[in-house]
Parts: sequence; C-alpha cells; structure tokens
Amino acid sequence: MSLDQRSIILAQISAAVACNALAALRLAITEGTNAGLSKTEIQEIISLAKDIQQQPISHVTHLTDQVLREPKKKAHEHSAHCGCGGHHA
Repeated sequence: MSLDQRSIILAQISAAVACNALAALRLAITEGTNAGLSKTEIQEIISLAKDIQQQPISHVTHLTDQVLREPKKKAHEHSAHCGCGGHHA
C-alpha cells in the first residue's frame, strides 16, 4: 500500500502533536501548507490528535499488554493417557 503525499503530511502532523514534538510539528505544518492543505484541515487534524492524546498513557500500556499477551491457557498436548482421543489422529 502506498500513501499519497497528503496522507503522509497529515500523519506527520498527527504524530508530531501526539509526541509534543514542536520542531517536527512546525516542519509538517509548513509542508502541509506548501502542499495545499488548508488551515482548516490542519487545525482539524491537530484537534483530533490532541483529543486522542488526552487518553492516559496507562490506558495505552494496558491495551498494548492485553493485545500482545501470550495466551494464558496452555495448548493441550495429546498423550496416550489424556482421554481425549486426539492422540489417535
């Protein structure tokens, strides 16, 4: 998948806001205006990124841990004594 220049700039603006990276934000906004993004579009993406940024980092950590967690239930290993009949397959 290939992103167009507009999408790349919008992602850069959003990421700069999320990271509070002011130098990167200044550069991305300048690139955006040079590429034809309107002030309204830039303000919308900044507003959206700021709203998302309001989520506490503990929520992000919890979600990441939850998604990447190893399954707690151990996979069943078939043996002659397990009684499930799967070892005959």
